[in-house]
Amino acid sequence: MKNIFFTSLLLILSSTIFAQLEDDENPNPEFMLEQDETFANLPLPSEILVVYNANVDSSELVAGYYQQARNIPAINLCPLTDLPLSVDYGQDGGAYLVNWYRDSNNFYNYLAEDGEVILSWRPQPPQGKAHWLYYKDYIEDPIKNYMAENGLAESVKYIVLIKGLPYRLARDSSDYSHRVSAAVCALLSLMNQPDERDILTLYNTSYHHPLGYYTNPYLNVDYHSGLNNPVTMNYRFKSGHFVNTGGWYLNYLVSRLDGDTYDDVIDLIARIASTDKSGEKKWILDNKPNLTYSTMPLAADRLDELGFNYIYDNTYDNIVNDDDDVIGYTSHGYYAFWDSSYIWTQLQFDYVNGAIFNSWESSNAVSYGKWHSNHGHLSDFIVRGGSGGGGNSNEPFASGIYREGYTYPAYAMGYSAVDAIYQGINYIAWQNDVIGDPLQTIAWGKQTLTEDLSWEGTNLVTGEIDIPDLKTLTIANNSVINLRHQGFITGEGKLIIGQNVTFNIYSWEKGLFLSYDSDHPRLVWGAHPTLGSSANYKVYRKFSTDNPWELLTTTTTLEYTDLQMQFNLIGDAIDNLFYKVIASSELPGTYESNIVSCAGGKSRKKGIADQPNTSPFVYSLEQNYPNPFNPTTQIKYSIKESGLVQLKIYDVLGNEIATLVNENKEAGIYSVNFDASKLTSGVYIYQLTAPGFTQARKMILTK
Repeated sequence: MKNIFFTSLLLILSSTIFAQLEDDENPNPEFMLEQDETFANLPLPSEILVVYNANVDSSELVAGYYQQARNIPAINLCPLTDLPLSVDYGQDGGAYLVNWYRDSNNFYNYLAEDGEVILSWRPQPPQGKAHWLYYKDYIEDPIKNYMAENGLAESVKYIVLIKGLPYRLARDSSDYSHRVSAAVCALLSLMNQPDERDILTLYNTSYHHPLGYYTNPYLNVDYHSGLNNPVTMNYRFKSGHFVNTGGWYLNYLVSRLDGDTYDDVIDLIARIASTDKSGEKKWILDNKPNLTYSTMPLAADRLDELGFNYIYDNTYDNIVNDDDDVIGYTSHGYYAFWDSSYIWTQLQFDYVNGAIFNSWESSNAVSYGKWHSNHGHLSDFIVRGGSGGGGNSNEPFASGIYREGYTYPAYAMGYSAVDAIYQGINYIAWQNDVIGDPLQTIAWGKQTLTEDLSWEGTNLVTGEIDIPDLKTLTIANNSVINLRHQGFITGEGKLIIGQNVTFNIYSWEKGLFLSYDSDHPRLVWGAHPTLGSSANYKVYRKFSTDNPWELLTTTTTLEYTDLQMQFNLIGDAIDNLFYKVIASSELPGTYESNIVSCAGGKSRKKGIADQPNTSPFVYSLEQNYPNPFNPTTQIKYSIKESGLVQLKIYDVLGNEIATLVNENKEAGIYSVNFDASKLTSGVYIYQLTAPGFTQARKMILTK
């Protein structure tokens, strides 16, 4: 390829890429807007746009592999087809798509279809923004147009850039305190501002602003100190929500999948698709006493508050190995007297799937496989088995490096890697390059399931897992479920618990679970957190809300199957079987668990199933018709044996609204009309009670 030499770059490179970090200004909290909670769920595959270089076969191949591995809709694959090698922007100079390489002490660059850098050369700011114009014309605008043309503008929240695309803007300027250079991820995250302001207005602005105009509004958004006030998981990213005092919205979280080679990226995708969610792996925080600007002390304090495994060292010795597997690493790298190969040659850690990286080095993301600076590279960590992290595409200042003190606790508690890293970034449109997958998590934080899931092995649950109706969570045999902080599993869907599953619980009031692994309700609970192995457990059942609790058994085991009852899986049957467990020991006091419930009835006795049924009728309660209704509807039911029959209407709070039937009935099929003309619109419950049978259903009144 044709080489393009910029001799003036040599001095600039030596003064910026290897510059000593300074303890410079950080954002002033006084000028940071308080952000509202989003209560958003985990990202969905349909919310991710995948962008690749259509002129590079390997880039397209990796994009397709990622799309299939993560079940991303095919329409969400966005090709960039026009990435010219050079563009003349007149008085703003020329823009060139280049790769750099290093020969001894000299640096060179050459035009390349897979160029990492959009480079401009002369004139000096405020003109000379050819590289920003190239970004706008050939990256931002084509992506924006693709989203608009394919109906994705409202649904996409995350953008993933695939290796083969340029990821940083650079120019021959020694002024690295202004936005002359920048990371593509950082610029693209501001696309589609509500007031249509242009990203070019940020060119040559100072990296920080005393009034917070350039502060990242997502910074440290979910910081809550103390064991009783942990990460809430209420601030998952939402487009058009987080805004700073300058009126800039963080509209997208943009990350990349990159490494030294395309094979490295394929391996990376395989790792992030099967992350370690045990919550037991170690965080390595290798600080130095003379370098005071990192947030490693804060990370240590917060990980300690939240009960995670970490090692923090503040001596001049370097941490090079540990007996435990590692989920995160940070150090000062070059500034702690490491050589540039330290990630390869000196760090001897075993990184589990999901492990992320940070280092307080100026140039740890200046290239991915094209050349190597005197600093450790994020791509080195990827090759060594890491699963992502953050780095600096150009000189960032110390305050421009992402803060592990905010990121590591958020990631540990269940935020995605991308959400967590952006929570540690101080400034918008700066030098921050992010490697990771928006779907990549290492704990089960608060969420509602959007698909059937299966867990196996050891899993950390830090928030409430809601299983909605028609969804199933299956826990494999011999799994260990560690429930901490607000961890719990609930919902109207199905929980299927395998054999020999252990629940380690923090609260007895959130320690009982109901499994649908057979026809009979099976109760599984965790050992009482304080009584331990000395506990006795009394299992109680209540048949419908009006009946008293009945003691079923006393046991020292941690499960019980109610063979007297079986599930009723017909239609929208209302729960009528309720269970609880009371724990006790030789010490005074008893402890009542949470209550679990299901729809069910008495099991048929052994031997009856094969005998002829002498009654032509069965107990049943049909769905009302019409439903929804206004104002009248018909309810049909059948009675197997003669006896007292009651059919009552309740509101959703359990208040009795009407009694439609309250008399002895012979076996047979019946119907009754219900007139709701005096009731307000809403959901109501109708319940049929007969000897040995109770069933309820929902109906909707619309006016």
